[in-house]
Amino acid sequence: MTHSFLNCTLFAAWLLVSSVQGARAQAVFPTPEAGASAFVDALASNDDAAMQRVLGSDFRRFIPAQDVNQDDVYRFLGAWSQGHEIVSEPASEKKPAIAHIAVGTSKWTLPIPLVKTQRGWRFDPVAGRDELMTRRIGRNERAAMRTSLAYLDAQRDYRALTHHYAGRLVSRPGQRDGLYWPAAQGETPSPLGPLAIAMQQGNGAPSGGYHGYHYRILAAQGAHPNGGRKDYEQDGVLADGCALVAWPVSYGATGVMTFLVNDEGKLVQKNFGPDTTRMVGRLRSFDPDGSWSTAKP
Repeated sequence: MTHSFLNCTLFAAWLLVSSVQGARAQAVFPTPEAGASAFVDALASNDDAAMQRVLGSDFRRFIPAQDVNQDDVYRFLGAWSQGHEIVSEPASEKKPAIAHIAVGTSKWTLPIPLVKTQRGWRFDPVAGRDELMTRRIGRNERAAMRTSLAYLDAQRDYRALTHHYAGRLVSRPGQRDGLYWPAAQGETPSPLGPLAIAMQQGNGAPSGGYHGYHYRILAAQGAHPNGGRKDYEQDGVLADGCALVAWPVSYGATGVMTFLVNDEGKLVQKNFGPDTTRMVGRLRSFDPDGSWSTAKP
């Protein structure tokens, strides 16, 4: 069961209550198992009122609804039917007892936990919001690393065609000066494909980036990499190397780490903090010092 399915499934559940109006008290259950069964019953029966009783009438204040395919709900229910269990965390001095619902053969865990109160067990949508953000960030960062390596493969393919690297993600109209160009049937396809449009910042690219990240080609390197300080560009093309920076569209929401990769395949990461956008805006060369660490997808 994939991470994207995980998020879609939960959003589907939340969409089921979108038409309900009026406040209802959130249900408290005698056991985590009873809460899990109530959640699944409400989901399976498409019972809006029951779902709002399970999660609370105001849970959308913490976790907003988004569009999702109904098939994701069926996949979740199928995983539940394959097997399910409660994974418990005992109480400590700092937090109450917590229970997680794991489903399917992969033991995929529902992001919204149940928490023990004096009256019994209830779902905690606030904790669910935080867990969803954590999972989304992790998923986006893995996608950013894989995309950075795919960029490198595309650059190698481009160089095999042109004997130099591409200086742009998307080619200018009528040109093949970038990693992507629209190819007619029978023409040579571009090395990267249409995802390059989403990778770039501005120029008609989606404001949300590609899986929460923006990407920019770097045309030089600093003193730290092999070969020392140099410009990759010669005679108007990237002849002596290539590099890429990937950074989160919204720090702390779509991602945390910033990534660099060069033509030697060196992939590194760094957390610039809330000032990420400004710091990356000043970054003009591939020059990871000791503050960067090796990254692995």
